[in-house]
Amino acid sequence: MNEESYLACVIEILHQKIQEIDGKMAGNEKDIAQMHTYFWENYTEFDEYGYEQYDNSNALKSRVKEQGEYRRERFRYERMLDSPYFGRVDFCYEGESEPETYYIGIGNLARGRAKDPYVFDWRAPVSGLFYDYDKGAAQFQAPMGVLTGEITRKKQYKIKHGKIVYILENEINIDDEILQQALLEHADARLKSIVTTIQKEQNGIIRYPGQQILAVQGCAGSGKTSVALHRVAYLLYHNRKQLHAAQILILSPNSIFADYISRILPELGEENICEMTLDDFAYHELSAYGEAEDRYDEIEKLLHPKDALKPATQESLYNQSQAYMQELDGFILSLEWDLVDVQAFAYGKVELSERQISDLFYEKLADVPILSRMEKIGEYLIDAIETLRGKNMEEEERQTVFGRLNAMYQTRDVLELYQRFLAESGRKAMDTSDGILRYEDVYPLLYLKYAVLEPPKRREVKHLVIDEMQDYSYLQYVLLDQMFDCPMTMLGDKVQTMGSVQQDVLSFLPRIFGRRVHCAYLDKSYRSTIEIMEFANRLVGGQNVQAVKRHGRPPAVAYVRTEEEMYRRMARDIEQESEADTLAALCLDEGSARRAAEKLRQEMAGQNVMLLTRESMKFQQGLSVMPFYLAKGLEFDAVFVPDLQNYREPLHRQALYINATRALHSLHLYGIGEEPS
Repeated sequence: MNEESYLACVIEILHQKIQEIDGKMAGNEKDIAQMHTYFWENYTEFDEYGYEQYDNSNALKSRVKEQGEYRRERFRYERMLDSPYFGRVDFCYEGESEPETYYIGIGNLARGRAKDPYVFDWRAPVSGLFYDYDKGAAQFQAPMGVLTGEITRKKQYKIKHGKIVYILENEINIDDEILQQALLEHADARLKSIVTTIQKEQNGIIRYPGQQILAVQGCAGSGKTSVALHRVAYLLYHNRKQLHAAQILILSPNSIFADYISRILPELGEENICEMTLDDFAYHELSAYGEAEDRYDEIEKLLHPKDALKPATQESLYNQSQAYMQELDGFILSLEWDLVDVQAFAYGKVELSERQISDLFYEKLADVPILSRMEKIGEYLIDAIETLRGKNMEEEERQTVFGRLNAMYQTRDVLELYQRFLAESGRKAMDTSDGILRYEDVYPLLYLKYAVLEPPKRREVKHLVIDEMQDYSYLQYVLLDQMFDCPMTMLGDKVQTMGSVQQDVLSFLPRIFGRRVHCAYLDKSYRSTIEIMEFANRLVGGQNVQAVKRHGRPPAVAYVRTEEEMYRRMARDIEQESEADTLAALCLDEGSARRAAEKLRQEMAGQNVMLLTRESMKFQQGLSVMPFYLAKGLEFDAVFVPDLQNYREPLHRQALYINATRALHSLHLYGIGEEPS
């Protein structure tokens, strides 16, 4: 069968599959409607024990869940109608004389369950041959073991609207035509799937089998985030019975980034996973003590180091270090004897001596956080009282028992305990008169809370993804280790650390997580042109980064006399980038971003200039203006950087590197005054 005939056959099967699913969905909708009608007409006659209601409710939930699965399957088949597959591998198994042919696409396609697929899912074991090997000897890990043989042919396809645009029969390498074509495309308002261009080193990370912690150190533009999300899709595909999308959590830098990556998993036929920022979590956990500052508040302080703020910014670095955590541990240990005045307790006919309570508190409950132990003792007492009475205790009476036992503590206020720690260690007390918890105290306070109080039960997380891993502190990783006992995928770039000093978390992660940490590296950049990457690398002293051989215009650096002239020139340059879909003016801080947005709106009347702040939830095509720290992980066709004269400190150089490496095709930078020699 020739290529055109095979494609026509695949498309015919896709239409049949969609038609079958439409029939199933229509039948399901009818059944769901009938179930609703039956419930409302008969619920008053259900048996008194609720068995019939329970059975009906479960049947309805099952049909609704099934309907959702049909929708996702239909969506995948619809996407495959446009481009059913993108690769082909002819593999001759060892001991065989004729090769087997495998077409590879975004999903499996077969006429029936027991039939051979016409298209194999890119995550299937055999599909690894396409990404990992050129023609010649090859092998792949199948469920029954490692299968060896020889690749006799490889093809790449560009199929659009169900028609073959071109076919390439060549060895896959970093400079192949399809990858080059993908890199020349314009940036989108959402991160795109990379299944057609996954490279060998990326594929190894996506398919990494270990049930431990995978930490990926990758340069700017190496596809770290895409690789992590494709890894999530791979794990979901291979662990359907044990892992669901609701059990995966991603820690993202901000809401803009979360929106930016929201398209990939649905494109790959999976449900979107939950996401949050660690700062949002801390804000929620500490809300009883005040409004917690976040990392961006801290960066704004670092960018504007007035004398009054210098100590705070320096202090925040130490306050999240291993040394500070050890100081806190010593204080927590001292609370065992200083915080509690154990006394005998009697309630009704039940009595406990001081010795009995001490034995419970210090021996049997030694593994329970100190401020939760009296409640455990209270539960023991209440159980004894209820046994004597032969009935349950009323809630108000239960709280009386807990209240009397908790009165043995000097205080149960975590904020008060933290203030005591600061005083005993010779530090200045926290000023909470404005209701604000300074960032330098947020995570030490959270660490103390989890050390003295039993943490609340949370939904089960079976896999955690941490993006921008270089921006998390030692103390934050200790907290993450306490909160999540599951495999993790971490990714980041030490060169993009949002601080004056680059942080290599791989140097201390094994101390926190033990031998579970497996490190992987991505040192090839697929985003920017060679000219932009060479400019960016000079900013940070040069890196061992391999850039894809894609040339473009050199970065344009212009120094002018006045601010008005700078924004006038920038507006003109922006208008000349008429073919660009996404453009960004990236600034040093939030204040300069607001000013840049205002100036550009004046210069570009009628144009949509979008100011993005930490409260922003969406990322759209067009011109976005934002501080550099919100651009982490994003990419743009063209980037414009104003106020070069203000980039003087080490942190500023980090910011400028982040700004420069957001650009795919063109980079413009502007300064006021004389150009430095």
